[in-house]
Amino acid sequence: MTDVEENVPVKDPGDAESRPCKPESSGPTREDKSSLRDHPSRLRNTVNDASKLSSEIGMNRDFRMEEKVLPPGSLEGRIRETMHDAFWDHLKERLSATPPDFSCALELLKEIKEILLSLLLPRQNRLRSEIEEALDMDLITQEAEHGALNVPHLSKYILNMMTLLCAPVRDEAVQKLENISDPVWLLRGIFQVLGLMKMDMVNYTIQSLQPQLQEHSIQYERAKFQDLLNKQPSLLDHTARWLTRAAAQLSAPPPSGPDAADAASSPCSSPGGGQQPGAPQPHHGAVPGLPEPPPLGP
Repeated sequence: MTDVEENVPVKDPGDAESRPCKPESSGPTREDKSSLRDHPSRLRNTVNDASKLSSEIGMNRDFRMEEKVLPPGSLEGRIRETMHDAFWDHLKERLSATPPDFSCALELLKEIKEILLSLLLPRQNRLRSEIEEALDMDLITQEAEHGALNVPHLSKYILNMMTLLCAPVRDEAVQKLENISDPVWLLRGIFQVLGLMKMDMVNYTIQSLQPQLQEHSIQYERAKFQDLLNKQPSLLDHTARWLTRAAAQLSAPPPSGPDAADAASSPCSSPGGGQQPGAPQPHHGAVPGLPEPPPLGP
């Protein structure tokens, strides 16, 4: 895969499968703005989650974003599959109409173009211009309206570009798409592989940012810790006792007997027989085998 300097967020292909063929509005809706204004806790939680994610990436060298795999036969999985099937069946009906209705397919082509552009580096101006020209949506729309749309040519170009931009591990998946002749199944397969390519790009971007995040992670953790202590200075004693107990557990010889596994995996409780809300805690996973610390309070 090419080096990553910038990753432009794009819409999830899975979202395209579960909604009508209608472009999304840019910027927050009136409901979104009202939600942020009326529920500041949501915005605060989002900021906290982003901070935790940044810290996790900096501390965990093996951190990777992974595709969510639903359990076989789960309710969420069945609902998602049903919605996806309904979407693609709807697309097939439109393309099979007389004359064919390409409006939905054109929206999908537009999303494919956006994803391909998002996988480029800022310096790859030649490829950017090539994609803009080959997937000129105004021209493609005119061709579709006049019955002159060259679907095989567009498909071949998209697959060639995917081969050029994908990681070697995705070469086989792209090659399999070349054997699909049905346009609906081909589009569905393209979005599936593009979703994997986006995940690869995200993980490669994370790897490239880790040195910078690691450099600042100590300062970040120290600042957050101090912020909590400024609000509740007494929490330092609770945290110190918890760390002492955790260190003793780590240095103790491994237990033996039938209950060894349970004893080794049991969390270390906070001092005083309960968890102290708001106690500053070390970063999860910073020390292998360290028991879970008391959760932070609101």
